[in-house]
Amino acid sequence: MKVPNKKPVLKNRTLLSSKLRSAAAPRKRRRIRQTLDRFIVVAVNANSTNSPKDTSGWTATLTPETGAPITADFDDFGVARFTTISTLTDVSYTLRIRNANNMVLVTRAVPANREFYVARF
Repeated sequence: MKVPNKKPVLKNRTLLSSKLRSAAAPRKRRRIRQTLDRFIVVAVNANSTNSPKDTSGWTATLTPETGAPITADFDDFGVARFTTISTLTDVSYTLRIRNANNMVLVTRAVPANREFYVARF
């Protein structure tokens, strides 16, 4: 009885698998970058929970180095969205957060090139 030669079969398998590996080009990972289109201020508690503050009736005012101040109202979740400021910001701002009684609670400096700012107080 004749014994089949296994070398050509193994050689063909090796060739086939190397061709399959080279045919399937490696996937390039695309870096997905999510950006916010408008500037946002988030007011959170300064304690370790960083939970949002109850900000009903509060306002946030951004004052650029030169120009008129811009005001936005907070929602119930501690977020103020400035519809007129697109991101990334070009200039630095002074942020003032006022409560419902129009009393200034906090004043912060917001640097340029930002999409959002988290005010912890």
